[in-house]
Amino acid sequence: MDGAWLYRGVPRESPELEDVRATGEVRPLRPDRTGEYWRHVHIHGDTETGYTSWTADRSLAEAAAEDCCDNYDLSGRIVILRVRVHSLSEDRIFPGRDDEDEYLIEGTVEGVTISEEGDEEEDDYE
Repeated sequence: MDGAWLYRGVPRESPELEDVRATGEVRPLRPDRTGEYWRHVHIHGDTETGYTSWTADRSLAEAAAEDCCDNYDLSGRIVILRVRVHSLSEDRIFPGRDDEDEYLIEGTVEGVTISEEGDEEEDDYE
């Protein structure tokens, strides 16, 4: 996996944003649903699993959040969440959809921050 960050786009109305602001965490919808079968289910559209979807490409995270806003008739305002790749245990990261440069992260993701538009993220390896 290239780069220092993984990104997750969400609508500004998402309760997930409140969690990140309060705890710095993103939690999967169904933490009890892990394993190969549930990863397969998640990749094919049923995201009520023990995984959350992330991408190494910020523009894809933005597009996913915008699509979600369109599908649910939301405001259209989005937020990009990010987590440092090196903060994640490799045994919790799994390949997702190739066309989305997606990674599935098992369980609660800690150390999540809100990415600001002007961040110099690509070069930031603190």
